[in-house]
Amino acid sequence: MFAESLITVLATAALQGHPVVPSARAELPVSKYVQPSIPAPVKRDIGSFGVAVSARSAVVMDVASGVTLYEKDAATAYPIASITKLMTAMVLLDERLDPEEVVTVTAEDTPSEGKMVFQIGERLTRRELLEALLVGSVNEAGNALGRTFPGGMEAFVRQMNRKSGELGLKEAVFTDPTGLDADNRGTARDVARMMRAALNYSEIREITDLQQIELRGRLNRRRYLIKSTNQLLGSFLNKAPYRIVVAKTGSLPEAGYCLAQTTKDGEGNEVIAVILGSDNHFARYDDVKALTFWAFKTYEWPKKAAWVPREDGRM
Repeated sequence: MFAESLITVLATAALQGHPVVPSARAELPVSKYVQPSIPAPVKRDIGSFGVAVSARSAVVMDVASGVTLYEKDAATAYPIASITKLMTAMVLLDERLDPEEVVTVTAEDTPSEGKMVFQIGERLTRRELLEALLVGSVNEAGNALGRTFPGGMEAFVRQMNRKSGELGLKEAVFTDPTGLDADNRGTARDVARMMRAALNYSEIREITDLQQIELRGRLNRRRYLIKSTNQLLGSFLNKAPYRIVVAKTGSLPEAGYCLAQTTKDGEGNEVIAVILGSDNHFARYDDVKALTFWAFKTYEWPKKAAWVPREDGRM
C-alpha cells in the first residue's frame, strides 16, 4: 500500500513545482574513509526529478560512488540536533579507549533540556554508554563520554571539529557531544558525508541496528530499557529486500525534525537519505521513506559496485 502511494507521489512530484535540484555530482573523496573511482548509478527514468518533501533541506547520496542523487537546499547550514551523536561516536571510537571501563554519571552530565535517563551516580561501561547514545539518543551518555575523554570535554569537542575538517565537512561546526546546543550545525551534504564515514565503523552499524537495549546499572542494579528513536526500524525499509544499515534521529525547536539513514537494497546497493527540518515527528520518516524508495526505483547500479566498509573502520 505504501509503495503504491509512493508511485503516485513520484508521478505528481514534478507537477508540484517543488524546489528540488537533482544532481549527478560526485562528492570529493572523504579522507581515508572512502573508496574512490567507483561508477555512479544511472537513472532509469531521466524525467523523474524526485519527490516533494516537507523538510527544508534534504540529500540522497549513493554510498559507493559518493554521487548526489537528489538535493534540496543542501548547501545551507542548519542545526542538526542529535545527528551530532554520529560524530561523537566516531571520535570516541577513534581514541580506542577501553570499552569495558566503567564510567560514573555525575551531576555535570545533566542535559540542558529534557529528563535524565540514568540517575546520578550510576555506573556503566563506556560501551554501554555508547549504546545508549546511539540507540536511545541519551544525552547524559554523550556528556559522560565527552567529560571522561582524555583532556576532558574541551578536548573532545576540539577533536570533533578536527575530524569534521578531515572529512571535508565544509560548513559543519560542533559545540557539544549531544546536539542539544543549536550551534551544532551542518548542511545536508555535510551530514551525508558524515554518515558515509560512520559506515566504516562496525560498532556504529551494530548498535544502530538494535530496536532496543536493556542495561543493568551498577549502582542499585537498576534495569534500563532503552528503545530506538528510529521508528523506521519497524518499517518496510527494514524488511526484505531492504535493510537499514545505520540511522540517527534528531530534533530541537531550532532544528525541527531530522533524520539521517543509510538503507541497503536486495542487490547490496546503499543510499544515504538526509532530512533536516521536517515539519513534525512523523513527516521526517515519511520524507526518508519516500526519498529512499524513489532512489532505488529510479536508479540502476553498475554490477559489483556495492561499497564494502572496512571492518575496523580505520586505516
